[in-house]
Amino acid sequence: MNSLPLVVEKHFFTKVIVEANPTYKLEKDEDQRLGIRTVVRGGSPKDDPRRWRLILTVRTEAPEKAKIPYKINLECVGFFTVSPEVEEKKIPSLVHANGAAILYSSTREFLLLITGRGPWGGFYLPTTNFLEPPKPKKEEHLVST
Repeated sequence: MNSLPLVVEKHFFTKVIVEANPTYKLEKDEDQRLGIRTVVRGGSPKDDPRRWRLILTVRTEAPEKAKIPYKINLECVGFFTVSPEVEEKKIPSLVHANGAAILYSSTREFLLLITGRGPWGGFYLPTTNFLEPPKPKKEEHLVST
């Protein structure tokens, strides 16, 4: 039996800011799209390229006077292990695309739970993908799990 290419060891939220706008009012024909910014960063230790830590930040971005129902700033951290069957050169792309998607899905559900109890109802994060390969940068050290 083949092993799974990517295993989630654990994940958790290190930042949870969700502020309801008490003056928000839905206007007829108003554009309800919010700017959602996602940032993925992470890495693996040099001595174990199959263990990864990813950090996903999701936050709203809106013009200064925009009427938005919620101001959102969440950070989700996940720890992953890559199967020995995966070629080492494919690991960064696999972890970036699939690991980030796993964290984003978890963030979407977490946010829906929180905003479902808010004055403006549940807020769904829009769909997205993380297929763009990660940009090379300085090594980030893996935190112990």
